[in-house]
Amino acid sequence: MDKPTLDYYALHASEVAQRYEVAPSPLAHRFAESFSAGGRILDIGCGSGRDLAQLHKQGFQPYGVDGTEEFVQLAQMLHPELKGRVVKGLLPDLPTPFGGEFDGVLCCAVLMHIDSTELFNAALSIKRCLKVNGRLLISVPSQRSDTGDGERDANGRLFKTYPSAYLRLIFERLGFSLIDEWGNSDAMTRQGIEWVSLLFQLKSEANTRPIDQIEGVLNHDKKTATYKFALFRALAEIATQSPNNVKWLANGKVALPVRYVAEKWLQYYWPLIESKVFMPQINAEAPDADNWIKFRRSLGALISLYVKAGGYSGFRIERNKGALSADKQKLLKQVMSDIASAIVTGPVKYAGDALVTGRVFDYDSATKSVLIPNDLWIELSHLGYWVSQAVILQWAEKTTSLGKGIDVASVVGLLLDKEDVRSTDSARKLFANLESIECVWSGKPLKGKFEVDHVIPFDLWRNNDSWNLLPASKTANISKSNKLPSTDLLRRRKDFILGYWEVLYQLENAKFREEAETLLALPESNWQNALFGQMSAAIEMTALQRGVNRWAGI
Repeated sequence: MDKPTLDYYALHASEVAQRYEVAPSPLAHRFAESFSAGGRILDIGCGSGRDLAQLHKQGFQPYGVDGTEEFVQLAQMLHPELKGRVVKGLLPDLPTPFGGEFDGVLCCAVLMHIDSTELFNAALSIKRCLKVNGRLLISVPSQRSDTGDGERDANGRLFKTYPSAYLRLIFERLGFSLIDEWGNSDAMTRQGIEWVSLLFQLKSEANTRPIDQIEGVLNHDKKTATYKFALFRALAEIATQSPNNVKWLANGKVALPVRYVAEKWLQYYWPLIESKVFMPQINAEAPDADNWIKFRRSLGALISLYVKAGGYSGFRIERNKGALSADKQKLLKQVMSDIASAIVTGPVKYAGDALVTGRVFDYDSATKSVLIPNDLWIELSHLGYWVSQAVILQWAEKTTSLGKGIDVASVVGLLLDKEDVRSTDSARKLFANLESIECVWSGKPLKGKFEVDHVIPFDLWRNNDSWNLLPASKTANISKSNKLPSTDLLRRRKDFILGYWEVLYQLENAKFREEAETLLALPESNWQNALFGQMSAAIEMTALQRGVNRWAGI
């Protein structure tokens, strides 16, 4: 939970409790229809105990947790019937309180105080508290007019306004089924604040879904290095952005060439090793120690060649253009070999050792592929975005625990340091040299002035690859903004998109092919339709998973 918000509640607990106690519970009239009669109900973020008292009055067995000791004490003082039924605990890392196995969980006005990077783990913690077929009732603000920069109010409290569809997708992917959804006004009659409530039922059997395997490895496996975080982040990103990189096998597994994972690791670890502050990635790793991660030395040598040549972006551009010298190619080959070895002998071999189900992955040395269970791959395809977000935070926390004087925010910044800047200059120069160009979305001629549009918005994918950059009019570019093109628009503009791709393919063949491999390995014939199909699938999946608005054109 957000620390400044927690600190505010701890300091002003009595004042806030008085306001809660005077205001009527916005959900009390729904308890009887939401939870089984007489059931054990856990109120997460119980505050003053107002809703717990209502649950008790209606014949339920109420229990509560709150993130501040002040509220824990106040709830029991204001409502003596709750004595011994309220303890300290907070999301996202909530231990299972009172033995777990609850018939219902109430989570009112709590998820709004949790950052998006912690929301996935918070949802997992809630799931662990429930019985199968148990109910979850949550309430979050659908709009607030009292927040400014960073979604904080005048007191510094975090108030996220997660769309209900966004929350629904997260919880349904974790095995919940939505029963009901409704809107309600603010219980304290504050202007500009509206709420939405969602009622779920947990349908999946405990510890049988692949998501539990992911959670088990990330939270319970022994981790002497950051490798397991890097592996799951890579798999999550590949599953959502490049799903055709795997081969589906008859034995219930998919085979993913380890080189694709190694490419991701090269990207992730580059800024960590490049950092002026030494970022340890394994126990006891230090500048003057011998036990460096397997690829620090070779990757460090490669990084040193680009300190004054654009860093990772400079390396990637040079590589994609096929302009690496023989010496650089030799060094890169060694780096990729070292990374692949670390992947295979580390997390692929040991992930799942702490689980009852045992090892999660296998490795096929003949095809040099990581073997992943089908159901786990499917789950990563659904949940990849949230898994990668959760992993980044855990990776940063692990790094700070390995070294002294390193703060989490600095590490997160490095882990996100991939393609932080929109870059359309290269594509713009190519299009500007064409005899005539037309807007990819409208077909109207572009006379000298044009914009370069990210088909999949940069804010969603951080992708500056050639296939994702196409010329558009200023009007179309502004209208589209951060929306994804609709299915119908893509279908109507397919010939224009393919036409520009063919031009880019002819002008910069090696670069275009290299970058297109983020989606699929281009076939020698009919590559245009294959790439278009994969891009369309990526757009549909991104829209589904991220709840992004679609754009129908102008």
